[in-house]
Amino acid sequence: MSTVNSKDVARLANVSQSTVSLVFSGRYHGRVSDKTREKILSVAKELGYHPNINAQVLRSGNSKTIAFIVPDIQQPYFAKVVHAAEIFATKSGYSLILLDSYANKQWHEHLISLFQSKLISGGIIYSCDKKNIELLRYYREKLIFIESDDEKNNDICLEVKKAIESIFYIASKMKRFRVGSFRTDLPRQHFLTRHELFDQQFNSLENPEKSKHIVYSSFNLAQSTENAEILLQQKPNIVFCDDDILAGAIYRAAKHLNIHIPNDVAVIGFNDTDLCSYLNPELSTVQIPTQYIGEIAIKMLLEKISNNPQIIEKQFVTLKVVTRGSTQA
Repeated sequence: MSTVNSKDVARLANVSQSTVSLVFSGRYHGRVSDKTREKILSVAKELGYHPNINAQVLRSGNSKTIAFIVPDIQQPYFAKVVHAAEIFATKSGYSLILLDSYANKQWHEHLISLFQSKLISGGIIYSCDKKNIELLRYYREKLIFIESDDEKNNDICLEVKKAIESIFYIASKMKRFRVGSFRTDLPRQHFLTRHELFDQQFNSLENPEKSKHIVYSSFNLAQSTENAEILLQQKPNIVFCDDDILAGAIYRAAKHLNIHIPNDVAVIGFNDTDLCSYLNPELSTVQIPTQYIGEIAIKMLLEKISNNPQIIEKQFVTLKVVTRGSTQA
């Protein structure tokens, strides 16, 4: 049986072979319509056609592989972002490799090695510090940064300030001014920025009875529960958490201490993971559009590496506060 090639795909899709090549090389942006691209991919799937990656890399220098670097692979939020990115990348003829910048402190060296070996075409980095941005400056045109700590090198920005203003509005509406802040001890800029904005918003409260109680913790179940008890023993009547996982620890601690949610203490998480619906009462939280972030990151990167003359504009992502039972006293 003869091997299926790009000519067969072109013939059945009723397009030129060069159009097929554009689709499978990732250089179709602005040159091939979405309808035609979907038709080509459908025909290729029907025929069982797979491009010769090694030959493709030799010809074009494009490995059709993207590196995605996240601070913690184990966190459900980052898993959702990466999942969305992978689906969109696959539809575009690319595959992903994943790096954990927390577990691997030398991740930037690994990334540079992948670029030098031409094993990747580009990369997406979630939460990158200034030091590593500088180390990667040579590859800037092949990188997309999400929530980096350098404003000039931040391609996708989350509008966290507006979200924090909204959760403080909830606190004011509930007349809860003994504010607890349960924070991750991960030294990542997007968390540090969140903490800074939280402190600024707290300082703007004009209530003489206001108080602020801050406790840091890892995401470890036992440690976070222990630290949550320390926070609740300071008697806040509303707690803002850096992550839904930390909010879950507040629930465990509240049960141990016989504290009622939300009558005694209201709780607000961050990320809107599936955990929110499993907790009782269901958790109010800040919803981040993970699918949109994953997809737009891939789209922006592909536009960059395809040498598209279009300027890559910074994207601002709107967050939404979802109120549930944990703030309905």
